[in-house]
Amino acid sequence: MTSPAGIGQSVRRKEDARLLTGRGQYVADVPLERALHVAVVRSPHAHARIVRIAAAAARRIDGVVGVFTLAELPELRGALPPPTLPAVAIKPYRQSALADGVVRFAGEPVAVAVATDPSRAADAAEAVIVEYEPLDAVVDPERAVESGSALVHAEWGTNVAAAITLETGDLDAALRRADHLVTRRFRCGRHTALPLEPRGVAARWDAATSSLHVWASTQMPYGVRQRVAEALGLSADAVRVTAPDVGGGFGTKGPVYPEDVIVPALARRLGRPVRWMDTREGSFRSTAHAGDQVHTATLALDRDGRIQALADDFLIDSGAYLPRGAVVLSVTAFHLVGLYRLPVFRAQGRVVVTHKVPGAPYRGAGRPYAVFVAERLMDMAARELGMDPADLRRRNLIPAAEMPYQRGLAYRDGLPLIHDSGDYPALLETALSRAGYETFAERQRAARREGRRIGIGIATYVEATGVGPHEGARVAVDSGGRVRVATGAPSQGQAHETTLAQICADRLGVPFESVSVVGGDTAQFPVGAGTFASRIAILVGNAVALAADAVRERAQRVAARALECAADDVVVEDGRAHVKGAPHRALALGALVAMSDRPDVVREFGEPGLVATRYVSPDRVTWAAGVHVAIVEVDAQSGAVRVLAYHAVHDAGHEINPLVVEGQTHGGAVQGIGSALSEEIVYDASGQLLTGTLMDYALPRADAVPRIDTASVDSPSPINPLGVKGTGEGSAVPGPAAIANAVANALGDDAPEITVMPLRMTALVSGLTP
Repeated sequence: MTSPAGIGQSVRRKEDARLLTGRGQYVADVPLERALHVAVVRSPHAHARIVRIAAAAARRIDGVVGVFTLAELPELRGALPPPTLPAVAIKPYRQSALADGVVRFAGEPVAVAVATDPSRAADAAEAVIVEYEPLDAVVDPERAVESGSALVHAEWGTNVAAAITLETGDLDAALRRADHLVTRRFRCGRHTALPLEPRGVAARWDAATSSLHVWASTQMPYGVRQRVAEALGLSADAVRVTAPDVGGGFGTKGPVYPEDVIVPALARRLGRPVRWMDTREGSFRSTAHAGDQVHTATLALDRDGRIQALADDFLIDSGAYLPRGAVVLSVTAFHLVGLYRLPVFRAQGRVVVTHKVPGAPYRGAGRPYAVFVAERLMDMAARELGMDPADLRRRNLIPAAEMPYQRGLAYRDGLPLIHDSGDYPALLETALSRAGYETFAERQRAARREGRRIGIGIATYVEATGVGPHEGARVAVDSGGRVRVATGAPSQGQAHETTLAQICADRLGVPFESVSVVGGDTAQFPVGAGTFASRIAILVGNAVALAADAVRERAQRVAARALECAADDVVVEDGRAHVKGAPHRALALGALVAMSDRPDVVREFGEPGLVATRYVSPDRVTWAAGVHVAIVEVDAQSGAVRVLAYHAVHDAGHEINPLVVEGQTHGGAVQGIGSALSEEIVYDASGQLLTGTLMDYALPRADAVPRIDTASVDSPSPINPLGVKGTGEGSAVPGPAAIANAVANALGDDAPEITVMPLRMTALVSGLTP
């Protein structure tokens, strides 16, 4: 019998009652007696040599405990090397948590002031005098690769940090054979995530045990633990990192930041708890940016519109450092392939450094830009060939009968790139049907007669989900029959407390209400990577399922002893173990916990209790997919764009909780709308940030977002026990392309081509007849 709260059921989120009634606990809420507060002195220059730091006046301010530079905290020198990640190697460097003589972006930490309250700390930071010798800066990625450009890391002799080439087939031959070539240059703007809770970190040093407890608003607590332990010369066991409730992350809370190491170092140095909380304005200058890509791409087709080849040469501007390595470089390259057959494919990409805030993955992690390039090329090709954009896609989609589909490439984890399952034509047809695509042309003609310009746009996407290396989970039953699931992965709004409880309840045979979930605490679970890359349902979800299966099997064997039957005859459901066909012969799981402590049971199982830990390391990633269709109206005089309707159809495999999937889809679609129309980080030529407040960086407002229509055409994955695919990021991927295609459709052939995101609407409508 299917549980009303089991796998596949739309259960309301457990965590919402706590969070919506103000009972959540974020880093700012962690009670710390006699805590000190930190304010950071940041460089106003994009590139400069530090000549002198004068802090005497700041230290004299009442309540100030100290002002610290790298000279006073030498353990922070080189504390932030780039991570070692598979697929693409980057040039080595070691970033210090406080600037080591040279600053490389406006906002880089130079010193910290510590005081008894945040206001005094801020006053002290303002009083610190830093003398700089400004140096030439480079802020444009194309200029950064030119000879003679200012260098971000002089020891490299170049600004190219890493490069990748992916290739299948003979590109030159394919281009010669093609009947039609579409070549364009695309520019994708820079943006940032702006989660509701800015970053924060707190730490307490225990002198008696020589150990640290760190609270961080992070997606990767084990990465923070590693960097803190290395910098302070401690064993990993001596550093506990807790990610409490985290108010959004979207990838930008994945890196280890300077403050994550500075605050623990101060707590140990001063012997008192220390806390730092970023501000909204400060986050623009200190939290990772994303995007900022330049592509020159060619789509080759035959006269019937069948793709012969896709080639792309692109640059990514990663800012001054690479706190998550070159992961966006490889993800961008691999996701250019989309849902289409590509007989020949080549992607050549380089990630460069500039004097800007460092870059890192942001929801989608390179995929939105790859999809923008590929899907704009598809619409441009359809126009030039005189074809309907939907028909061009129909001719090139991988059919369901060809699944699993091998690309002839190895993905960034080194394992084969194989689309494991999916019905891509059905995704497209479902989206078109829900959008009323077949009758839209008549709607459009009627609107034009009224002087209105409306348009429709399609964008398809794939998303590699469930990347390794591994994650684990522990399932334990206590003497009261309550079940506790522990995992290393923290949640930033993904509903782990609900979905993981559903899996456990379903597989173990207990009430959903009896299951609690804890995550993101290195003291609660020994090993983990973190929450990123749409991986938790696949890795942690399956680990929970396997651990719950093991606990159920142990419960059956313990119950069989007491009930004097075979273990195979024991059924576990609703928190009780009973004999099959005789539900009155039953024992509660809590009673079985007590029985499992008996010496003979411990000898059989090797440990007491009803508990099991399991890890999952995937054979390869699983591929989620989707199709989005946007309908827009464009004011031909002002260039204002209104999104009238938005349809999102996805393949998330076997959905654990369709309501959660729908919520993820809504949020991602809104972020896609913002990336398409309004959100952009802008710098001037000297590296000064021009969009450093919400007055300048325009997030989409509620009145700019239509009802998001969602549907699923799910194809369970054959490569993990639950059949799940990731769905956390995919819905943010196709929005910019779908909206750009819709705007182009609304404006018609007499408007300039759209090759830039966010859209430059003033330029696009200039010269148009209203």
